[in-house]
Amino acid sequence: MAFVIDDGLLRRLAEVNSFPVPDNEMVFFGLRGALPLTPDDLDLDAAHQINVENVDYVHPRCTLGQWLPAEGLLAVFPGSTVPHSKFIPAAMANGGAGVNQLLTGYYDDYRKGVHKQGSATAHDAFKQTEGRPIRRTKDDLDFEANDMTEFMNPFDNLHAGWCPSANHTNYESMGCQVVVGFPQCAKRGPLPAAGPWAVFKQNAYELDQNNFGYMLLDGRYVLAAAEAGDSEFPRRLRYGSEGEKVMDLQRKLKSAAFFEGDVDGQFGPRTIRAVLEFQTHTFGFNSEDGVVGQQTATALGFDLGKA
Repeated sequence: MAFVIDDGLLRRLAEVNSFPVPDNEMVFFGLRGALPLTPDDLDLDAAHQINVENVDYVHPRCTLGQWLPAEGLLAVFPGSTVPHSKFIPAAMANGGAGVNQLLTGYYDDYRKGVHKQGSATAHDAFKQTEGRPIRRTKDDLDFEANDMTEFMNPFDNLHAGWCPSANHTNYESMGCQVVVGFPQCAKRGPLPAAGPWAVFKQNAYELDQNNFGYMLLDGRYVLAAAEAGDSEFPRRLRYGSEGEKVMDLQRKLKSAAFFEGDVDGQFGPRTIRAVLEFQTHTFGFNSEDGVVGQQTATALGFDLGKA
């Protein structure tokens, strides 16, 4: 199942999810369970073809992208937005601690910085700077709605994946967002950064821009939006959304005694906690995903509409 991703589709995704994407900066995006159809095409271009894949926690099965809205250009890179399964058993034995998976949403502040500062593998990358909604598993090797959700900063940076290709059965992530390739670091001696990571890092580091927004969505959801074309597509709210629809959500959650924060139109830590609690209360355990679609909106008594 392949689709074309371009500036128009990315703008549509930002609109239907009420994401505050800046027009004059580079924006990162992640497609969980989707790979570039031509993995060696790393150029900033008007469009790229993407193929939907099944995440297996063994191979890199995601796309990390860079988008320049002002120019209508984007580049796509094979990588992963989920942890590798080799790290999960130890985390399960420790109640899930140590490994996590970032929830879909919009994260507005990945900053240029050093991943694993002070170690032999330290390299220039993009660092998380504040708390994020994450899932932890303690019962199996994947991450689902029945897994516990926490809000914290696990330092899930965006960095090199330490693998040569998307066909490789090993990559280095305990929850970080990673791009296929290798970094320049002390462990690799004089070798320069290599593979898709080298291009990803260069594209961003050559800009006079220190922090980057990151839009993370499931590949199958993006496929559905692409197939909808110019037809109306249902709105959704999730972490990082903002605006009037988020205010409607907060008012309804407050009326139902699930939300005690300010009605400010920002889908942040308090709002996602309230949504998760409401979903569990209303639909039962294993039903909470932190995403407000029409079913959750209807249960709260308001209409998300379409765009």
